[in-house]
Amino acid sequence: MFWGLSFVWLTKVVETFGWVGGVSFRAFAAVLVLLVLAKVMRVALNYQPTDTKHYAILGATSVAMNLGGMTFALSKLGTALTAILVTTIPLYSALIERVWGKEKHTPLMILGLWIGFGGVVILIGLSSQEMNKDFLLGFLGSTIASFGFALGGNYSKVKAEHIGAWEQTIGTFTFGGLYLLPFMFLVPIVKTPTLSAFGWLFLLAATASSLAYILYFRLVAEIGATKALTTEFMVPVVAVIVGAVFLGERVTVTDLIGAAAILLGSALVLGLLPLQSKTNKSSATN
Repeated sequence: MFWGLSFVWLTKVVETFGWVGGVSFRAFAAVLVLLVLAKVMRVALNYQPTDTKHYAILGATSVAMNLGGMTFALSKLGTALTAILVTTIPLYSALIERVWGKEKHTPLMILGLWIGFGGVVILIGLSSQEMNKDFLLGFLGSTIASFGFALGGNYSKVKAEHIGAWEQTIGTFTFGGLYLLPFMFLVPIVKTPTLSAFGWLFLLAATASSLAYILYFRLVAEIGATKALTTEFMVPVVAVIVGAVFLGERVTVTDLIGAAAILLGSALVLGLLPLQSKTNKSSATN
């Protein structure tokens, strides 16, 4: 829910801070929020120097690549299409699990991958948006974002499962913010921030970053990266609705068909459909 609503809040933040500053300052704001909450809630934070490399890698993948790429894509593609492309994250995660964890894919999972990425092809080839430089750059940014988040989730499960969700989130956003900060020389702040601009920034940081990532890292530790990423399924639903209502964005039939294909493909990959459950039971019986 938070990630779906965050697209509208993110639009407000980018209007003032730019897409680089929006991500970097959002990351630092998220860290500040979590440190204050940890103090108030008396959460004992346990940082080990040997874990620094894990925070550095998670910051690069889950923040710099993911939030940086997604925010850049939002500036080029708009809310609806960017949110729809976010749902490819479980597909990338399944592919990474296949290579990294040597997971075996069933025929239905492979079909799901083809259907899911087929939905991406539909969105690219039949999009109502003009196939220009901005569109292609936006799609590239979205691809980097999805792959980065999928990679970060798998890394967290395989290499950083021993680290607590609070520590992972704080460390991840600290490094992620630092990585993008130097790029503000190339993409500076758009205009002088107002009190309301900081309000949008901290709202975005507290909900879609601080709290959402703590829950996400806990899910990754408990059920794995790919299954945890099913939380992304609600993102386009909420984002498309709020984008249409509050930002006046138009959603085409092609967008809906592409989104449906991506969701169906991801559902097959994750084994969420009754068809796949029956197939698995049948195979076990035989």
